[in-house]
Amino acid sequence: MEKSNIEIMEDILVKLQDISNSQESLIEKVGVIQVELFNHPDKELENQLNKVLTQASNLHELIGTIIQEYEMKINNLKNA
Repeated sequence: MEKSNIEIMEDILVKLQDISNSQESLIEKVGVIQVELFNHPDKELENQLNKVLTQASNLHELIGTIIQEYEMKINNLKNA
């Protein structure tokens, strides 16, 4: 049986949440490396990781906004 439009949208939402979780994991891993660099300083790597962390954080925030908006869209369809 074919999935309904709402079911398809819910599947997409799960994938968006997975992307968000992956971004969170990336941010955490970069943070771990930054802590390790306290004992083994490498300014060039620190600067690059700061760039990665900034971009990853911005992307995580954007994905969060997309998820919220998509959840509202799904809820509006369910309540229509």
